[in-house]
Amino acid sequence: MMRLILIPVLVLIGAVFSNLSFAHKASDSFLYISSEQIRLDLAVQDMLRIDLIDVNGDGVVSWGELRATEPVFSALLAKHIVLSHGGERCGLDIVLRGMSDHSDGPYTSWSLTSDCLSRAAVNLDYSLLFNIDPQHRALLLSNLSGEKQLSVLSPSNQSLVLGEDISPLSTAGVFLWQGVVHLLVGYDHMLFLLALLLPATRRKNLGTQAESLRRVFTDVALVVTMFTLAHSFTLIAASLGWFSLPSQPVEIAIAISISLAAFMALMDVNARLQRGLAMGVGLIHGFGFAGVLSDLLAASPLKLLALASFNVGIELAQLALVIIVLPVLYRFSFLPLYQRRVFPLASILLIASGLYMAAQRI
Repeated sequence: MMRLILIPVLVLIGAVFSNLSFAHKASDSFLYISSEQIRLDLAVQDMLRIDLIDVNGDGVVSWGELRATEPVFSALLAKHIVLSHGGERCGLDIVLRGMSDHSDGPYTSWSLTSDCLSRAAVNLDYSLLFNIDPQHRALLLSNLSGEKQLSVLSPSNQSLVLGEDISPLSTAGVFLWQGVVHLLVGYDHMLFLLALLLPATRRKNLGTQAESLRRVFTDVALVVTMFTLAHSFTLIAASLGWFSLPSQPVEIAIAISISLAAFMALMDVNARLQRGLAMGVGLIHGFGFAGVLSDLLAASPLKLLALASFNVGIELAQLALVIIVLPVLYRFSFLPLYQRRVFPLASILLIASGLYMAAQRI
């Protein structure tokens, strides 16, 4: 029985320690497409992960190193970014143009030119970094059709027909699904939600009448709602460019919030403080979610639709997590072994995982 209780918690927490690549802001690239060129903005940090550009091995990339490795990296880009028309591959000229800044640091800007961009129904295939980081996303903004085409390329969706008419419903579906995926593969956000669920399963006296699952679910729903309202506000505000925070402090704060929530669960802090924590931390998490979208949506008329859909996707994933996990924890909460061993052990592991991720992000 002890193993059955521990396995779900240990698998989730163990995944954090065994996947250091996930302990940072999601990896993004940006594709801005016109009939003249494709502009690719690629994070310098992601280029370092590919390990082709830090010639002297000092962990810092200079402009000279970028220029020196441009031919090699251009060949790599040509392998993973492919244009085709009528079933035939198009020629692609790739040139390093300069540097740009995004919310999470410096990016290199590449110009990709091809005669095919002036044609109709050109297919784009993108697979850069997917074999290194399954969280990597290429956020795409195209005006080939006369209207802004907004989409996301991912390991499960690596190709797109450029210039085709994209309905608002299709855009909503793309970003709703990305919201779901963003939460489910974001271990830090999932661990924080787990830390919010733990207090609902704590029973001070096993001999007393336990609250019904319905009442427990209502209490948890209120806490999660506080979290949702807070991160929805900062997600929208930051994505629309009203205000922003540097990526690194936000990511560190998100990791520390896991430890703080788990510590409050372990110390049996009252529900009012837990709701306050959920709302305060939700404001920080919203900045983390916004980092995925803010650098792309400013130029798109579909930004409000994409933002709303992305947020709905996050909320659906949160709700699914609560519906699946809470009844299991509630059932185990009647066992003395859970209250005496599993609950404190899970809290301590969550505290440790949050501090560990924070240290990795410094």
